[in-house]
Amino acid sequence: MCTELARLMKQEGISQSGLSRATGVPQPTINRILSQVTQDPRRDSMISIANYFGVPLESLYSSSAAQKSAKRDPKAIEDVFNRILGLSKAERKTLFNQVSEKFNED
Repeated sequence: MCTELARLMKQEGISQSGLSRATGVPQPTINRILSQVTQDPRRDSMISIANYFGVPLESLYSSSAAQKSAKRDPKAIEDVFNRILGLSKAERKTLFNQVSEKFNED
């Protein structure tokens, strides 16, 4: 988990303090996640972080190798579809808004 979060932070060029301000997750919590002191962080904290980066919550918990193999798995799209179906209407709206914003950044 911490390696993916660290990678995303580096990619976005955001510090622990900056991520804390942007997500409302306390900076010490982010530090404990990154240093692996906290092995099972609160779900709402992880949702806020995932939403900030525009990534699925599960991606923060899975390893890079697992993510790469999922890209090659023909059932990955079906899995994503089923996960989206499991979201509430409000969660789907938020997700689709984030996807739309990501694709319209140019």
